[in-house]
Amino acid sequence: MRPTPSALRVATMSASPGNAVLLTVESETVTEVFSAIGERGVRAEAVAREAALEARRYLASGAAVGEHLGDQVMLPMALAGGGSYTLDHVSHHAITNAEVITHFLPVTISFEQGERFNTCHVRAKI
Repeated sequence: MRPTPSALRVATMSASPGNAVLLTVESETVTEVFSAIGERGVRAEAVAREAALEARRYLASGAAVGEHLGDQVMLPMALAGGGSYTLDHVSHHAITNAEVITHFLPVTISFEQGERFNTCHVRAKI
């Protein structure tokens, strides 16, 4: 996926010593945003490569949501009483988030690893 020139925005004045990149992948049902923030001495190409690798991993997985959105979907799904969704990568944050949610709501949350993506299952305790 190559962005069109109209999709590029360059900030010439910034309070940051580094650079940042945001990549947005829009589909019919979800918009995923991938970001990377540079530091002094880190080449812009390295910052862009970091965000691009994360976006490519998500696109190649075929999952419904990416790693960071996958962290955020658990709580609304638990409040709704359960469900499941696919995500490209289960982060440590997702595991911690699942543990916290199960301490406050009567649900169980589990992750099932598949060949290309993972599935998060949120189930109401009966």
